[in-house]
Amino acid sequence: MNGRVVALIAIVSLCVVGGGAYVTVAALTAEGTTSDERPRIVVDEAGAATLPAASSLLVRAVDYDNPRLNGRVYRTELAPGDTAESVGGLACERVYVSPTGTGLCLAVARNGFDYQGLVFDRRFQRQASFSIPGVPDRARVSPDGRYGAFTAFLSGHTYSLGVRQFSTHTAIVDMRAGKPLFSLDELEITRDGERFERADANLWGVTFVDGDRFYATLGTGGQHYLIEGRVSTRRARVVRDHVECPSLSPDGRRIAYKRRVGKLDRWRLHVLDLSTGRDVALAERRSIDDQPEWLGDAHVVYSDDRHVYAVPADGGGRPHRLVARASSPVALP
Repeated sequence: MNGRVVALIAIVSLCVVGGGAYVTVAALTAEGTTSDERPRIVVDEAGAATLPAASSLLVRAVDYDNPRLNGRVYRTELAPGDTAESVGGLACERVYVSPTGTGLCLAVARNGFDYQGLVFDRRFQRQASFSIPGVPDRARVSPDGRYGAFTAFLSGHTYSLGVRQFSTHTAIVDMRAGKPLFSLDELEITRDGERFERADANLWGVTFVDGDRFYATLGTGGQHYLIEGRVSTRRARVVRDHVECPSLSPDGRRIAYKRRVGKLDRWRLHVLDLSTGRDVALAERRSIDDQPEWLGDAHVVYSDDRHVYAVPADGGGRPHRLVARASSPVALP
């Protein structure tokens, strides 16, 4: 098969967990998309007006009507009328980049059926690749670019059907070597000084503090915990309940996250102050199933899988749409 012709335009993963099914439509490979396609990415004037000047984001295009565009990665300045610029020919399911310029793209493999992680440099040129065992869902890179992390669903998830059972694989990536270093399943986890072991535990949603420390979500028995770990020791401890998909603020003081509402699979975005324990619900009242990102210290950005929004991090104001037909937002320096 020609490398630039992909027979499977939309990849459908059908996973059965606890009697439910999860279907996901993936982007094409980078070889199957074309850089001459122009994205339907529009910066919302009202949303951009609420942000500091010269703000910019890296996003992936969301265009389910045009598979040759869906997943293509663009850089856009958050200014009304700005045109998005394609970067490095990347097509990703999730993308993230550190302040150093080192980035991680979770992509469809060339065979059109599997998934891979791509390490890229500040010029968005690919440096290494590795296999991902499942449907990619989360990606992060440490501030110094030393380590990355990805989460993939092995058995799929069933949020839309209200079934909570799922299976994940989350790994720390050695970005210099361009390969996974270890799975979070290998962590020695403690709670209140005692070993915390659960047969049904899942770990996902890593956010890095620096080139060693990180936070992540641990789910077990219908409960969700924030854990703090270290790459160097492969140890972690439970630090708080009811935190999913954490994202550390640039000042290192707060975590934006999604908090489950009731017993259903619905979430409300929150911000937690790590030193005081003060926790505030953000003004976005829709259920958002995303790992949020920070845009400066005053705003949280996120996607509803079709558009990118921003909301004040203090719990006030209201959400504003920033970029239409985009997801996986990453704040750029």
